[in-house]
Amino acid sequence: MITKFGKRFLTSYLAGAPGFIKKDIAVGIATNADYALSDTNSRLGFEFYRIQASFGSIDIQTVGSNTTYAVIYKATLPQDVAGIITEVGLYPQLKTSNLNSDSNIISDFENNLLWLDSTSTPASIISSPTTAPFPRIGNALIPITTASNTSKEYISNIGTFSINGYSGNDTIVLAYNQSDTNLSSITIKFYSSDTEYFYTTIAAPLTSGNKVLSTTFSSLLSSAGNPDMSSIYKVGIAATAKNTGSTTINLEGLRINDEDTFDASYGLISRSILATPLEKMAGRPADIEFRLEISFSG
Repeated sequence: MITKFGKRFLTSYLAGAPGFIKKDIAVGIATNADYALSDTNSRLGFEFYRIQASFGSIDIQTVGSNTTYAVIYKATLPQDVAGIITEVGLYPQLKTSNLNSDSNIISDFENNLLWLDSTSTPASIISSPTTAPFPRIGNALIPITTASNTSKEYISNIGTFSINGYSGNDTIVLAYNQSDTNLSSITIKFYSSDTEYFYTTIAAPLTSGNKVLSTTFSSLLSSAGNPDMSSIYKVGIAATAKNTGSTTINLEGLRINDEDTFDASYGLISRSILATPLEKMAGRPADIEFRLEISFSG
């Protein structure tokens, strides 16, 4: 799917406006149910890695009276990248604004020692499982298990950063696996001190399985104490169970998406959702190709 931005960008490129020498290929884990494929897409559903395309080649095929015109971009995912890829996107590498935050991943939950509960006990970890659920980012999952009608939170010190520049339309996106239907909600907290934080609570889906949930920054208006948006240094994830039984969620990734910063020369050109997920295993590189088909009328 060529996005509306992509059509505008390619038209401008043909007119000689922006440069298109370097391209990026981004990969993610969202499905059509998480983030529907549309020409209004401005990003991947949940991007977890991006790399410069090494080269592009032309693919022109004629079958009978039909001729298709396409460009194929290729990149090699390095051996240390692992994940189950369900979506791929093409971006121009040129960026005229430094405010875009398309690749702002807060955590991939690969190191359980960075996530502590209220007693400073590290979270457990499920590393390279042989049965489901399988991690979609990296090789590990961090589970949060809490008893019926209670909450459990893990907090990580991620270094000082600012969320002051994000608008109410920007989004916070969490990827996780929901093991059961006893989950009531998930709360995401941004701490500027041990007792002061902004938080947003997301109601749990009614079904179990892999999830990609998002909420806007406008929901972060809720706060405890008097937190400072420019001095966030810890992030917390809390799961709350219904009174129907205990619940477990398995954390995979947390990111922030800048949804409304407009850059006329930079944005998602095209997005594809794979019919069959591509499992990228750690320990060996993998070539990936993105085929951009262009149609002509008249």
